[in-house]
Amino acid sequence: MESSSILVVDDSKDFLFLLSSLLKFHKFSMDSAANAAEALKICSEKKFALIISDYIMDDMDGLEMCKIIRQEGPNKDAPIILITAKNLEENELQTLGSLSLTYIKKPVMPNELYRKITDMLGKST
Repeated sequence: MESSSILVVDDSKDFLFLLSSLLKFHKFSMDSAANAAEALKICSEKKFALIISDYIMDDMDGLEMCKIIRQEGPNKDAPIILITAKNLEENELQTLGSLSLTYIKKPVMPNELYRKITDMLGKST
């Protein structure tokens, strides 16, 4: 059976709380990770319907984490949303495309994120 859980990865406790609150408000099941290493461990053990991750984290950036997730394991085909305040360079945008990732710029508007999540999960808003 496909998991309907969403994994949220962010090393900012405040932003992790914000995303968690949004998902819980909309009745999504979720898990969270405080960094990329923790997320990779969780991703090796459980399949997710969607992964939402911050791009810039202390231990490993979100793009590198996604490259590892895409290599093998239960989430190699999971939809992934990266959230970033950074202006992405052309090579980063190409990498996002090659990994079938999408991104949202900070500041994140809750309605925009909710629409992106439901679009990626194939649900109607």
